[in-house]
Amino acid sequence: MHVVTLLTGRGPLALAFVFTLLAVSLASADTITLAWDANAGTVSGYAVYLGTQRIDVGNTTTYAMTNAVAGQRYCFAVAAYNSAGEGPKTSQVCGYSNEFPTLTNPGNQSSKVGQAVSLQLNGADPDGLPISYTATGLPPGLFIGSATGFISGTLSTAGTYSVTARVYDGVLQSSAQSFTWTVTANTTADTTNPSIAIASPTTAASYTASGATMSISGTASDNVGVSSVSWINSRGGGGTASGTTTWAASSIGLQIGTNVITVTARDVAGNVGTDVLTVTYSSSDSTAPTVTIGSPTAASTYSTTSASVTVSGTASDNLGVTQVSWATDRGAAGTASGTTTWTAGIPLQSGANVVTVTARDAAGNRTTDVLTVTYSTGDTTPPSITIVGPTSSSTYSTTSSVVTLGGTSSDNRGVTAVTWTNDRGGSGFSSGTTSWSIPSIPLQGGTNVIRVTAQDAAGNTGTDTLTVNYSAPTTSLRLTGQSYRSGNGRKVQLQWSGATTPAVEIHFQGRLLRRTKNDGSETDSPRGTGPYTYKVCQPETTICSNSITVN
Repeated sequence: MHVVTLLTGRGPLALAFVFTLLAVSLASADTITLAWDANAGTVSGYAVYLGTQRIDVGNTTTYAMTNAVAGQRYCFAVAAYNSAGEGPKTSQVCGYSNEFPTLTNPGNQSSKVGQAVSLQLNGADPDGLPISYTATGLPPGLFIGSATGFISGTLSTAGTYSVTARVYDGVLQSSAQSFTWTVTANTTADTTNPSIAIASPTTAASYTASGATMSISGTASDNVGVSSVSWINSRGGGGTASGTTTWAASSIGLQIGTNVITVTARDVAGNVGTDVLTVTYSSSDSTAPTVTIGSPTAASTYSTTSASVTVSGTASDNLGVTQVSWATDRGAAGTASGTTTWTAGIPLQSGANVVTVTARDAAGNRTTDVLTVTYSTGDTTPPSITIVGPTSSSTYSTTSSVVTLGGTSSDNRGVTAVTWTNDRGGSGFSSGTTSWSIPSIPLQGGTNVIRVTAQDAAGNTGTDTLTVNYSAPTTSLRLTGQSYRSGNGRKVQLQWSGATTPAVEIHFQGRLLRRTKNDGSETDSPRGTGPYTYKVCQPETTICSNSITVN
């Protein structure tokens, strides 16, 4: 509370003044709202002073400054006036329109290859705004949750990594907090294979299925730790299970007849363990379901100015509809909600989108219905996108086999997706849009041109490019070999030295033959007549030995 005196013809007036500073975050500017107590005497109005600028606000006790620059400090004073003149100003009250968020430096970290690690970053915003986290330069195998700041994963590559972390409140970004993460090689070679067992739907080696899809689950273990569990069907299809020590895989598609399903557990050293379930599926149902699109129209075409459309309808089958799915010729796909009565929200691209809805039954019979949706928009403004990490320049050099990118993008109506491609192979989606990150992009030796693309709902795109020069570590990996006859066949004795990984991959005639322990030797029994060409490589790297040819 500040008290000032305003002299008038009626004598001095006491002006009671209360100043309240508020900050409301907007996209590009903030609003600062001032409020003060009304003077008990005769007052014609009030003047707000911002530095030397005088703003006459009339006979009101509030004022809103709507064009404050985020993060800038402002100082205000107020004076009352009437017909006799203007009284003295109050003392100044100062504050920020939107204060910068803060991030605590976690300090340098030290871990070993193959170790499962976690680190919680701690950020805060003085204004109480939601914050998001970014971190560039993380060691390969680690990822950060943008909403939580929780870094976790299993380390895969030794080295010293410079990590830079920040938090962002939607308007302002904190100061960068940099620390070093040292990853040392695990000197104890892990040569123990994981164990894995299928427990459901049976522990037996065979199973008879009644439907066209099935779920399996079980357990896995390893002396160091299971890094992943995957499955593959001999009749087609494969994927990654959910979980590791306790795992599950759902919606495995079956073909009529015998389906050999192999589940594989892997550890970080590349050791594997497998279990197999032979599934027999038979069905006498040959009647296809029916499916009909009823909304937004029963006609074959529909036009809209919205970037998405809700499609719904009905489906039926003599035994029962198990699934209704949809796909567009513009690259989108998904599963509808419901079966006999179903609905699906479908994103659109500018122009014609051919939407195909498919109903399936348990025997794998299917039927489709098609709707062509034309989406037109007046939005022709492309998004903007900028790569800021690991560098804001156009080139970057590294000796790591992966690189993590981060940056920002914006659009007049909103960015819907950020994707990346490497001209040496590989593509995918980022985490986030306006503030995005792409962890662990794999690199090939030499020049890798990585293009990041932002897209809006109208299909407009903007790109930024980073040229990454990857210099693979040198190695003294050497291979020798000789062939000899054994019985009615030929044997090839291979010997190598200089490999630094627990396991190596043997390549025969230009293709991967097998993965084996790094014990320095291997005997192969090639088929056909020579000559035979071999080389040895370190898994998950571009490091290979010389090629040899034996007769």
